[in-house]
Amino acid sequence: MDSQIKGTEGEDFVNDLAFSSFFKYWCYPSPKYENGDKKEICDLLVIFNDVLIIFSVKNYEFKGNHLRYFNNTISKATKQIAGAFKTLFSDKEIKIKHPDKIEEIFLKDKIQKIFRIVVNLGENVKFYPFNSLTNKNDFVTVFDKITFKTIIKELDTIPDFIDYLQKREELFKDRFTIILPSDENDFSEETQKDFFSLTQDNLNTSMKTMLVSGSENDLLAYFLLNKREFPKVLQDEEITDYYLTIDGKWEEFTNQKLFENKKEADRISYFIDKFVENELLINITADREKIAKYLLSFDRLTRRSISQSYFDFHEKNTKNSGLYFGRRIGNFNGVGILFTSYTDEMSDEMFSTLNQLAIESFNLYEKYKYKTIILISTNKHHRFKFGLVENIVPYPKEYEQQIIHDINVLGWFTNLTEEKYTNKEFPD
Repeated sequence: MDSQIKGTEGEDFVNDLAFSSFFKYWCYPSPKYENGDKKEICDLLVIFNDVLIIFSVKNYEFKGNHLRYFNNTISKATKQIAGAFKTLFSDKEIKIKHPDKIEEIFLKDKIQKIFRIVVNLGENVKFYPFNSLTNKNDFVTVFDKITFKTIIKELDTIPDFIDYLQKREELFKDRFTIILPSDENDFSEETQKDFFSLTQDNLNTSMKTMLVSGSENDLLAYFLLNKREFPKVLQDEEITDYYLTIDGKWEEFTNQKLFENKKEADRISYFIDKFVENELLINITADREKIAKYLLSFDRLTRRSISQSYFDFHEKNTKNSGLYFGRRIGNFNGVGILFTSYTDEMSDEMFSTLNQLAIESFNLYEKYKYKTIILISTNKHHRFKFGLVENIVPYPKEYEQQIIHDINVLGWFTNLTEEKYTNKEFPD
């Protein structure tokens, strides 16, 4: 097959997975230096808040020679990532183009975290390096096809994904790590020669060595089961070389009831994803984008809690009629999410006034503990209205007195109940 076609197919594979997990709105496939040489910067950029992920995708066919293959994939991809970084963070203004947006300036000063990823799609490779380094010693994560597909589906929020990347990088940045084949029959004489040639080069460096018998999927299983931490033994600074045996951990993990329980418990959390997709990223405005970013900044477990709170609130208010106005606020990582309910009998003006009072009264009642409140209003048919209040500061005393007067007239805060949602990632 033509190498350009294979390359395009490989990029499409990665883009489709990234779009489904991180939302296409923040994914820039094959971005070009629009106000410069028009050349492609990299295969995929993900830009979300202060996080930048630079992807290089390689889809070369493996023809039995590991060293030549790694040179055509990992080495070239690492150089491409280094070049992308150099372009993006040069002294010049860089403009890029998203397929669904107008041309925009890359806001390099806003970026606080940078991750570099090579996705290597060739199959039947018997062993492969766990990571790479650029010429500036920047860490580069290396995923094979199966690993990338698994990780991006299991860690399918940007916070979950970058938590894994960050902890992976912190642990392995000073280690020369090789993923070994689990089947001894894969270690042919030719494979052994390639393996020892690669490891011999590392013996001339001061880096620690780690050999992993198993796959990164197996390592991911350990990570998820161990409260999202890697094995403590790997953090022992006194031990320089490791041989880690984790063969079969992923299959064992996915066959357990707790894995099934997690999948079932997580189903409700996709309410947040669908709310962002169907309500916020339609006819996009600055406020809609801000709310979307706040909600997508929550990891999967937090989204589960928010969704449970919403559906519980909706169920308790779905049969209300007349001028009944329901309200509930929850603290999610320091952000207040205020749910309110409205009925068919309410006018838009009345409902807007009550929503405003709900925000102000909770600010007063909670002693201004929230700097940001997201408002999500619903009726019995799940028809949404929403809003955002940021940079909340105390109101003037006279205004506070007016709020107190209004809530006393309405009888609010006389029978307040507190709802608590404690979630375990793996329910019993």
